[in-house]
Amino acid sequence: MSETVASEVPAKVLVIDDDLGPRESLRILLKNHYQVFSAESVDQGLELLHKHQPDVVVMDIRMPGKSGITGLREIRAVNTTISVVMLTGYGALDTAQEAIRLGASDYLKKPFDTTEMSRVIERNIQRTRMERRRILAEKELREINARLVNELAKKDRLAISVGQRSAEIAHDLRNPLTTVIGYVQLLCASLQKSRNELGDQWETTIESIKMIESSVWQCKELTDLLMNLGNSNSSPLQVVQLGELIKTVVKSLEPRATERGLKFSMAAEGPETIIMANRLQLSRAFSNVLVNALESMPENTGSVVIGYQREGKVVEITVQDNGCGITAEKLARVFDPYFTTKQDTGGTGLGLFVTKTVIDDLRGSIDIQSSPGKGTLVIIRLPLLESAS
Repeated sequence: MSETVASEVPAKVLVIDDDLGPRESLRILLKNHYQVFSAESVDQGLELLHKHQPDVVVMDIRMPGKSGITGLREIRAVNTTISVVMLTGYGALDTAQEAIRLGASDYLKKPFDTTEMSRVIERNIQRTRMERRRILAEKELREINARLVNELAKKDRLAISVGQRSAEIAHDLRNPLTTVIGYVQLLCASLQKSRNELGDQWETTIESIKMIESSVWQCKELTDLLMNLGNSNSSPLQVVQLGELIKTVVKSLEPRATERGLKFSMAAEGPETIIMANRLQLSRAFSNVLVNALESMPENTGSVVIGYQREGKVVEITVQDNGCGITAEKLARVFDPYFTTKQDTGGTGLGLFVTKTVIDDLRGSIDIQSSPGKGTLVIIRLPLLESAS
């Protein structure tokens, strides 16, 4: 069994089959790894489902009284998230395919192979738990939004500053949300291609899920930041490992780059570099710079090179792209709030303004060098943690 399953509360499996033999076979096969509940009819199975909330239901299609197809319809009427694996005998393939259309997660033929059954059970447990996490995350985001609306209603006296900061944070929320969308698309493609057996792609799929979870948490942190406007303790500084943070931001933007046929690459890295910063704020700053670089390049023709190196008591981070570049006139205004060169694509003109604000708060500096047709170089300098310099 996988580490993911083993590390969580033991999963629950409900077996519904009128035949004692398969019921007992599955109970013996699964009892050492899962909590197993057995039912000999659909009605008895539904009672156990309501009582124990299992992660997976394994149900025979052909049973006297209510069939497995009827049982599937009744389960889906009350629970759309739980994985349901249908068992079908020889010659019932059309019925099994109908079950998939009605919402079954998978099906296996009788007599089943024990190794395959274990693999299918484990895969569908993960599917159910991922779906439950997604629903919980949506609920938490709705609750956060409701609290946010209530808090903002109480802060009329800060309306002007809140409006400015709200626009900044709303702008930056788009980056992690776009990451979520990108990784969801990758995940869906992976699951669609590997419907019956993920095999070697399982680790890649888990990595995508973790990146989605990370980006959703970043959205939550941004909304928390918005709710705490005016609180001087809302953005505490932390010890940040710069290289790790940059790689995390790059990883979050890879689906966007891949979609446009572009790529990131890291220049030679310096020694381990430690700074004092608010991790969320610094991630916002780097994300804005990298998104600007991506959006400056035509599809399938560019790359963004990121590097960093220590120079005395500061670290210098560079982001070089080979995009369209910026005229000197526009370059002089890139840090002005609401000034944008991307009106046609919905630019708000807040990305670099936010970035400069974050860098200035850290007693750092940001410089941009660019020429039309020759790309853009962004240079960010930040003070090192004194003990690390």
